[in-house]
Amino acid sequence: MTSLANAPLDEVQKRFVLAPDEDIRLLAPAGSGKTHSLLYRCLELFDQSGGMARFLIVTFTRAARDELRARLGSASFGQIAPACDVVTLNGYGWRQVRNAFTNPRLSASDFDRQNLIRGPLSGSWSEIEPLRAAMESQPINLPRVLANLLDTMKTLGFDHEAGTLRHANDRLDALEELGLIDLLNEPKEKLLEFGALENGRWESFLDVALPFFVNACKQQQTQAVFTLEDQKYFGWLALRRKLKEEQFPSSGDSITHILVDEFQDINPLDLSLVLTIADLNRSKLTLVGDDDQAIFEWRGAAPDFILYPRQHLNRPFETHILTRNYRCPRNIVEKSARLIAFNRRREKKEMIAVSKAEAQIDRLNGETFLDTTRQITDEIKAFVAAQEPGARMALLSRKRAQLIPYQILLARDEIPFCAAEDLHVFLSDTFDRLLSALRIRHIASQMPVLAQMGIRLPTVVDDIMALCNSVQRFPLRKAEADALASHLRRGQPATYDAALEALETYSGPIRGKLDDGKTVKDFAIRLRKFLHSPDVSSSIESLQTLYRGFQQDYGRSQEDIFLADPPFFYLAAFAGTYGADFQKFIDDLDKAKATLVKLPGMDGDDESANAEWRKPVHLMTALRAKGREFHTVVMLDVVDGIWPLRRAKTERQIEGERRLFYVAMTRAKSRLLLTTSGRIGDEPTNPSPFLAEADL
Repeated sequence: MTSLANAPLDEVQKRFVLAPDEDIRLLAPAGSGKTHSLLYRCLELFDQSGGMARFLIVTFTRAARDELRARLGSASFGQIAPACDVVTLNGYGWRQVRNAFTNPRLSASDFDRQNLIRGPLSGSWSEIEPLRAAMESQPINLPRVLANLLDTMKTLGFDHEAGTLRHANDRLDALEELGLIDLLNEPKEKLLEFGALENGRWESFLDVALPFFVNACKQQQTQAVFTLEDQKYFGWLALRRKLKEEQFPSSGDSITHILVDEFQDINPLDLSLVLTIADLNRSKLTLVGDDDQAIFEWRGAAPDFILYPRQHLNRPFETHILTRNYRCPRNIVEKSARLIAFNRRREKKEMIAVSKAEAQIDRLNGETFLDTTRQITDEIKAFVAAQEPGARMALLSRKRAQLIPYQILLARDEIPFCAAEDLHVFLSDTFDRLLSALRIRHIASQMPVLAQMGIRLPTVVDDIMALCNSVQRFPLRKAEADALASHLRRGQPATYDAALEALETYSGPIRGKLDDGKTVKDFAIRLRKFLHSPDVSSSIESLQTLYRGFQQDYGRSQEDIFLADPPFFYLAAFAGTYGADFQKFIDDLDKAKATLVKLPGMDGDDESANAEWRKPVHLMTALRAKGREFHTVVMLDVVDGIWPLRRAKTERQIEGERRLFYVAMTRAKSRLLLTTSGRIGDEPTNPSPFLAEADL
């Protein structure tokens, strides 16, 4: 038997390790030592079973999987390593898919998923008249929507083998209760916009979405073509089939204990897969996580599963709560505990800071956003100049757009930093259109000089056409665009203003309609305002207010990150420092875009990026910061409307925002700097209510 007398465990951890062999919920706040507690628990159970216990340890990310595997290779836990299978749910599900299907093919990228809809799965929508008609009018956009809908319905617990309207309505009721129904609102609104639904009611949505979902899943099974989410979905179905047919594993191959890490981050599909594995193996379950760090509801996760496990897993759980924080400074622990206590839907926990160190906590306030930006830039320069070995500073934002001014400033001043490409609007098609529009605006300011020099710009019509394609949500139809361009070229306009005058005389169809030139006259008014904007800031503001395609669009955010979080609010305020120097602003945008690097995603498992992560300054959203820690954390724009977001209206949504603030502030090891501004652009701001709640 293993002696725990000298094990590095506190009394609460030991109680968990020595608990009876039963289903357990382990609530483990940040920095509480959950990983070695888990492994000592496995070691104890292994000894109690005489070496017969077998463990499946499920991690949320591949990085966490690799960390656990490395620890199992140490002298302390080497004896149980052969009995432990450490895997992500995707990885475990893919094993089942490979066993159940011959030569399964995995489509990982968005492009590949859309091609599945267009090709192998075309029969899933072609026999549904509203979808067939919508595909004719939206051949580019609808495959994206259907690919996302197919995966989202799987994530949220829909079952094509049930396939009934009653089952689907039950799922909608369950999702409403879990606060996840909004994840289906987006595809519903897109289908309505594309004419595939009669109205915006859920009945109309299910009339179209349910047969598509059932047909697509059946065709996937027939053709063995799968997406990343299908690793879990069809893996779950394969295991459920074994359970129904009572194909239980032999005693030597059976999993005796399943331990699920980061349980607060699992979604309904994850839950179904875990429960089926447990039922098939007759396993004991240990759920490990922290409801206060549940921040992935936007990906279908629900904190309800860890808060109410008996209700959702239909078995009793004994709860253990780790209480000591071994990582954070004392005042960070105390203030974060004050903050999170305002959440009503949580388990109360005693948080005891082991460290006696105090973090330096500062409030940095500027009269305007630009004042604050300058102060933060000075802080960054001082941090980098100090060259403290291994120290890193993180600028944490609630929204991606908040990071753009700092990326421009740091790139311009050649301060070493890293910012992951998958977070940035700089790489989106819409940002390229924004940059192109600004270049055209710059050329417009140069036209009088060019005319005096006798230079005639050959791209006048092409530039105006490019701008016209940005005024509305989607580009002009090809035939209409060709006819409009031909009309403009007949006048051989030498300036943009001349082209706009010609535009106002066009009488052909636009968007398939004849409206006596009303649409093109509207185009001309909008474009003239943009082309005559007096400075960089006002030109960006005019794009925001005049170009619908540049405004927030969650339905298209999967395909173009710009549309999830348009940066105009911050970009226009920051651009005020450039006056009318369009060229300088464009040059700095180009330079900032060139600094983007390939860094690890949420999994953080790309070893090739380690050198980048060692840079002193990191720009990231608070969501991305989970699981990481930094010497200094700067929380940007801690004002109401951003922390929490303005669209967070319900108590559930506000609590989710508060959890994210809690995660962000607990990333700081030595210093926490919170920034506020009296105004951002022309909009006055108030400090975030979370500041008072945390006594910051």
